[in-house]
Amino acid sequence: MIAYLLCAGFGTRMRPLTTDTPKSLLSLNGRPILDYLMDELQDWQGLDAIHVVVNHRDADAFRDWAPAWRSVLDPLNVSLTIHDDGVSTPDDQLGAVGDLHFLLEKTGLPDDGALVSGGDSLYRFPLAPLLNAFTGTTNRVLALHEPDPAQRKQSSTLQLREERVEGLVEHANEASSTRICPSWYLLSPNALASVGPYLDRGGDPDTLGRFLDALAQPQRVTAIRLPKQAPLRLHCNTPTDLERTRRLLNREPRLLLNADQVRACLN
Repeated sequence: MIAYLLCAGFGTRMRPLTTDTPKSLLSLNGRPILDYLMDELQDWQGLDAIHVVVNHRDADAFRDWAPAWRSVLDPLNVSLTIHDDGVSTPDDQLGAVGDLHFLLEKTGLPDDGALVSGGDSLYRFPLAPLLNAFTGTTNRVLALHEPDPAQRKQSSTLQLREERVEGLVEHANEASSTRICPSWYLLSPNALASVGPYLDRGGDPDTLGRFLDALAQPQRVTAIRLPKQAPLRLHCNTPTDLERTRRLLNREPRLLLNADQVRACLN
């Protein structure tokens, strides 16, 4: 299986920290933010390849970052490829869905499903149990409880019928759910094949949530309901977010759930 990591944004809300360093490579307690996700990926038993899409301005920084991880991944028979999408300025960005489409055109459609993830979040529970349970035949997304409406405004809020995703709402006050959906999707080949047609129909190239909202109409998307415990995901989108995350990790455990607790959410 494949992991597609979307790291081509310019981190404009993270300035001035991103003037010289890509957002996903900013230091969080001594390590790049993206390294925390990479730690989890090396425990994914079915993983064959990791494809990271980056913008042209930041491509050299990611090429410098990659060799250390290749030394870890090569013995696991997992390849790591950096893809430059050719975009040099924020005004010309392809958008998250556009960059996913770019990767699919570069790699071809995987026949056994893929993880699609951003690179600017840290999860406080092990992801490997979810990855290793993924068969590639279904579509699964995280459903994280967020009791604070102000925080929900920063993410798409799920519309749920039991475990099934019926859609996503951009405005938190319009949703009956308190479950948000971060950019971490396990998608089947059929779902990935719909990216191109979605864009051809004029779908929003910028927001993965709107693609998922469209996907949930014709295809089944299942929500993985993690325990009502916050914060299970730390989104580093602004300097304030990054500093808040650093302070929180300095006073609290890195993981709030163990592997058995995460596996229980799949039942």
